[in-house]
Amino acid sequence: MSLKYKTIKGILWNSFEMFGGKLIQIAITIILARILSPEDFGVLGLLVIFTELSKVVLDSGFAQALIRKKDVNQVDFTSVFYFNIVVGIAVYILLYLLTPFISGFYNYPELTDIARVVFVSILINSFGIVQNAKIVREVNFKALAKRTIIANLISGIIAILLAHRGFGVWSLVIQMILASFFRVVLLWRFSNWLPSFSFSFKPIKELFVFSGNLLLSGIFDVIVSNIQTLLIGKFYSKAALGFYTQGKQLSSLPAQTLTSIVRNVTYPTLSVIQDNVDELRGAYRKIIKMAVFVIMPLMLGLLAVGNNLIPFVLGDKWIPSVSYFMLLCITGAFFPLYSIGQNLFLVRGNSKLYLKVSILKRIIALIAILITIRYSVLILVIGQVITSFINTIIMMIFSGREINYSLKEQIKDISAIILIAIIMATTVFVFGAKVNIASTLWMLIVQTVLGFIVFTSGVFIFKLDVLTDLKSVIVTIKNRK
Repeated sequence: MSLKYKTIKGILWNSFEMFGGKLIQIAITIILARILSPEDFGVLGLLVIFTELSKVVLDSGFAQALIRKKDVNQVDFTSVFYFNIVVGIAVYILLYLLTPFISGFYNYPELTDIARVVFVSILINSFGIVQNAKIVREVNFKALAKRTIIANLISGIIAILLAHRGFGVWSLVIQMILASFFRVVLLWRFSNWLPSFSFSFKPIKELFVFSGNLLLSGIFDVIVSNIQTLLIGKFYSKAALGFYTQGKQLSSLPAQTLTSIVRNVTYPTLSVIQDNVDELRGAYRKIIKMAVFVIMPLMLGLLAVGNNLIPFVLGDKWIPSVSYFMLLCITGAFFPLYSIGQNLFLVRGNSKLYLKVSILKRIIALIAILITIRYSVLILVIGQVITSFINTIIMMIFSGREINYSLKEQIKDISAIILIAIIMATTVFVFGAKVNIASTLWMLIVQTVLGFIVFTSGVFIFKLDVLTDLKSVIVTIKNRK
């Protein structure tokens, strides 16, 4: 099987996993949002920074190290497996003891019991990290697709039933626990790997040379990325946090889902050509152009219809989320440039520079948060959008140096796509503001069709070469069939 076809096949299955899993997640979130209150979602938002930080510590960068290592063996996998479980137990015990202080920080005593149950998901996840890394290494995204869709569907249905029966925030807690449980169980079911009794600290030390920098970078990233929720929960109401987290979640889902598909699949395949800079640069240019071609118009299009989309999907009680959603769509539009660029550091094995760039970016973001949090949540979000743009430029500069791909060349490759997407979004937004259509559904349909026509027309007028790359992908798939 050729590297190109293996990559395309992986993208298709990973797309199915991401889209199928996220569509189910979105559908369930919409149903739950109509049943539960913004305060219920806000309570879970209080714990986001702790759960996300625990995931980074639990993984410790070993998953990426296992995927990248060329001569990985059974001892490597087994040693990391047992190490992750020990870390998972230690992290859970630590958080269990800290929950009274967490609830005291938020002045919300009921949070203690909720947090102790939520944190069980951390312990559960520790049993599936190695299996997940092995499947990704083998580019077997078909197994991951089954796992994600089944787990999300079962846990989501149970959460909806519990919400209908008045369980409130506990329906969200149980959903989180069940989703983790089913994902791990299915990973064991679909993976052909089992741990042995051959534990050794040697591979842990060897892998940590690479993964240690990823761990430090991940910790710093999580703290700065989620400190907004911590501060909003501390200084504003739980409802305000609920509006923010819902706007952030819905705006980030499309961009992060699509970008994750590209990152997950291209990382193991690009690792194969990591020593050939010219080939790596050519492959990366195609990847980034196709990613921007899909994600940029999608996110700016969502921004343009946000005023109608959020009330229609979630209900009028979520209208305060609209402004957050629309602003954060701008961040999502540039997300692939930032996120996929990180892959170059990992592929090239330059985890030290990865750490340094991450620290620089997060210092900028942290300064903006500390300046804006005192004014309002809206000002905080505006600051978040500005810093995300600055950090994207920083990432493009440093990641481009890894493959001799300058910032000027990168901007030149994607400038036409960005221009067409902006024209499309402006047209759709102005249409929605000037034209009065009584039915919100019909307004969204008309805006979507209009956006598609404008963007498609722009693509053919500018004769974008990304169409050639897309055609090549389609031809490869047909030839293999």
